[in-house]
Amino acid sequence: MNNRIYGMTGGQYSPLTGPGMMATTAPYTNIDQGFDIVELAKSAGATFVARTTTYHVQQMAELIREAILHEGFSVVEIMSQCPTYFGRKNKQGGAVEMMARMKEMTTPIGSKAKQENPALIERGIFVQVDKPEYCSEYDRIIEKAMGGE
Repeated sequence: MNNRIYGMTGGQYSPLTGPGMMATTAPYTNIDQGFDIVELAKSAGATFVARTTTYHVQQMAELIREAILHEGFSVVEIMSQCPTYFGRKNKQGGAVEMMARMKEMTTPIGSKAKQENPALIERGIFVQVDKPEYCSEYDRIIEKAMGGE
């Protein structure tokens, strides 16, 4: 869940808050650059990487299902709202307004809208590849070490 803040502990800024945003621990705005969870997961070798929002609840349920069924390292970023700390501090409205913003600021991967507005955040499945799963490969090594191969 990415709500861009550590909301359950008082609204501290997080690595996903982004520059220029406010938090209880960044009352004069945050200066740290944010990062892209999808790019981080891809760089870490995830074999299933997806992103969606809490607005897109049907897509969210499907992506979670696919991630669970995928054998291997799976990451699903779910962008969500935090009206209490993030929304209030950054004048983004309440829960309803923030939820509507989730719809407006995202687009399916490869959509024409992204070409027209590069600021839109893409959602969907970014990586889905079959590779040997770590635990299965580790079991093979143990079997080999025990003289089973």
